[in-house]
Amino acid sequence: MTRKLETYVKRIAAQTDCSRAERDDLYEELLSHVMMRRDEEIEAGKTEEEAEEEAMAMFGREARIGDGLQQAMFPFRRELLLTLAVLSFMFTFGTYIAVLIQEQAALTEMLIGTIGHSAVLFFALNRVFAVNRKLWVALALVLNVLLLLYVHSMSIEFYSLWRPALLIVVVLNMYLLYRTVLTYEQHKELITARRVIHIVNITLALCGGIAALSVAFAAMIFGGSPVILLSVLIPMGVWAILYKSQIKLLPKRPKLVYSSLILTAAVLASMIFTFPFVISLLE
Repeated sequence: MTRKLETYVKRIAAQTDCSRAERDDLYEELLSHVMMRRDEEIEAGKTEEEAEEEAMAMFGREARIGDGLQQAMFPFRRELLLTLAVLSFMFTFGTYIAVLIQEQAALTEMLIGTIGHSAVLFFALNRVFAVNRKLWVALALVLNVLLLLYVHSMSIEFYSLWRPALLIVVVLNMYLLYRTVLTYEQHKELITARRVIHIVNITLALCGGIAALSVAFAAMIFGGSPVILLSVLIPMGVWAILYKSQIKLLPKRPKLVYSSLILTAAVLASMIFTFPFVISLLE
């Protein structure tokens, strides 16, 4: 067994939204098939390296195989991501055009939202690049909802009629985010506990992050230094470490993990409550 085949199969399994345990099972099953094909090629007279290359060629590109498995295991996930991307683009460009017509001013910074939409669109259509899909889709969805709200904040005083459209897009975005993170758990006996940890962390991070970034951008508009963003980025980094630690400790220390959610809330709240102090230091 060579590392090349192991890496090849791992990259295939990484294209799915499975939990770690399910992904490990998928990895073992796929690896056995690839190894079987390699052994057949060796028996046919090929060298081990040639047999491995032939076995991988017979299976195909990692991204394409992984995409097929993802579609089979989680039908309509791609279609929902594609729908979200299209609706997000429509919302951003529609808002931009509405503001342009009403104010005769091209607020090009509103188009920054297309970064998040493009990330979602990429993962909806990607069949070329093999990545850790579950992780990057979740990050793309977080980025997308933050930038959607940023676009809305830029136009809120101009065109409030877009709010129902924003609500629809945000609800779909959050549905996909929670489904990606929560649906498939590693330990069946801890499904409820793990879902609580995920929901609390994601919800607090989004609410706290949106509020903190809004205050930070407002401060920067009125002459504040970009350094003020550190008061957001540092707590978010601490939150990410806490989040990861809570998931790892949950099977062994569930009570401790539940108690640590208070610390999580405090860390995220600090992003907002420390702004006056940070601003005073920068003045």
